[in-house]
Amino acid sequence: MEKRLHGGNLVAKMLKKEGVELIFSLSGGHINPIFDGCLTEGIRIIDTRHEQAAVHLAEGWARFTGQPGVAVVTAGPGVVNALPGIAVAAQSAVPMVVIAGRSSLAMRDLGSMQDIDQLEIVRPLVKWARSVYQVERLPEYVATAFRQAKSGRPGPVFLEIPIDIIKAEVGDELKVRYPSLYCPQTRLFSCENAVKEAADLLCKAERPVIIAGSGVWWSGAADELAAFAELTNIPVYTRTMARGAIPEDHPLSGGFYPLGLMQADLVLILGTRFDWTLGYGRPPLFKANMKTIQVDIHTEDIGKNRPVDVALPGDAGAILQQLTLAMTGAKMNLDPQWPSTVQTLKAVARDAINQHATSDAEPIHPARLVAEIQQFLPRDAAVAVDGGDIAGFTVLSLQAYSPGSLQWIGAFGHLGVGLPFALAGKLAYPDRPVVLISGDGSLGLSVMEFDTAVRHNIPVVCVVSNDSGWGQIRRVQRQTYGPERTIGADLGFMRYDQLVETLGGVGIYVEKIADIKPALQKAFASGKPACVNVRTDPEALFGGMDLPWPIH
Repeated sequence: MEKRLHGGNLVAKMLKKEGVELIFSLSGGHINPIFDGCLTEGIRIIDTRHEQAAVHLAEGWARFTGQPGVAVVTAGPGVVNALPGIAVAAQSAVPMVVIAGRSSLAMRDLGSMQDIDQLEIVRPLVKWARSVYQVERLPEYVATAFRQAKSGRPGPVFLEIPIDIIKAEVGDELKVRYPSLYCPQTRLFSCENAVKEAADLLCKAERPVIIAGSGVWWSGAADELAAFAELTNIPVYTRTMARGAIPEDHPLSGGFYPLGLMQADLVLILGTRFDWTLGYGRPPLFKANMKTIQVDIHTEDIGKNRPVDVALPGDAGAILQQLTLAMTGAKMNLDPQWPSTVQTLKAVARDAINQHATSDAEPIHPARLVAEIQQFLPRDAAVAVDGGDIAGFTVLSLQAYSPGSLQWIGAFGHLGVGLPFALAGKLAYPDRPVVLISGDGSLGLSVMEFDTAVRHNIPVVCVVSNDSGWGQIRRVQRQTYGPERTIGADLGFMRYDQLVETLGGVGIYVEKIADIKPALQKAFASGKPACVNVRTDPEALFGGMDLPWPIH
């Protein structure tokens, strides 16, 4: 007799139709049927040591591939453990589908195991949240979850499936509908009159700049951005997931730190928000009279925190195509020295940031560590960044050369994402070198995922800048309250390299500058998950520029 399909089979079949290659999860009784279905459909399951890491891995997969990641978590505690990861994806607008188990419908509100109102807990963090009440409709709900995650501004969605629904067998498979063609691929273009108005402003500007953000990445618009910049000769600053959309050694790349804004007379802000990392779009970083053109798929964010002269709601790639067409052959008023001025300002900023990058002092200055890593890595390397001070040194000084090649958490400032992001990067790009640059404190939040890396043979390399504490917090406490009044900021020196060796990976301890590159060579050559634990100077100062994320 042929085996009848259960709910887990239907979920897995729909995931397969969506093109899902792997899911991220931690096993639990409420999701066993989904695991069984994934085995049948050949979907790989990466099981982690904590649900938070599973969700971070799903986000990392989306960040590196441009496609929604899928996390599957068990009911109750599994959902609660997943909340930080969901919040991070929501803040960063990353498409992700979280599928959760749920206590049974039959026993709801009777005190059954792990029964809480999951939808009410999760709703503030997601674009869309639903529960399924009929086994035959599971594929419809899975399809809708993907459509919601990818449509408009992307983001996380949540689908819960009660245990009696996911275990139920399908009585009549003819009643099951597997949706198709439910995610329109058409890009959203903007109003032609508004595009012409924007082109006129750009033509009149003497010192325009472009600030490109994550909307460029989700649109897959790196080529359109480069084409538009090269047509107009307008310098480009890239942020968040747009890092590398235009190579940061390109003559029109202003890099990450937008120092040239203070001299610009027009900004085209493309798929990013005027949040605190951009000074809310206000002086002193942005002049009050600077002309502003804003492009965003999420219309509600246009004009938020700063008035705009031209609003261009729509897809970043589509609107770049429109602007390119509108400005082809147009006469511009661009100051011919402006691109080289931005390059000079970029060099000034990098010199200030990297003033310790050649330091021979030991313990090693974090800036020197980052410089050594940059010199070692090939151009096609993918980098994940996690931490406080070390994240500042890395994102401001490390160069990104291709789309999606440098990932860090950005505006939300959440720690512990680094190892899951790096593991996702290696799964997405098995033939590329993938490195995590992490602080010691932030690594502690997810270090057991090295066990995940070993079990699943994911040979990622982690470099720890180990200053024996929460360095950024410790420094602020000392400056604010005095050196004798620091508290909760010292961790002691932890041998993460030995922990990773115990878990089955490769651990290398480094104290000398001369040993950094040999350690990196050994780690990458090992073919195993590896940790290079570098003792760095706990007294290191950032350099000649403030960190771009003061607490305010």
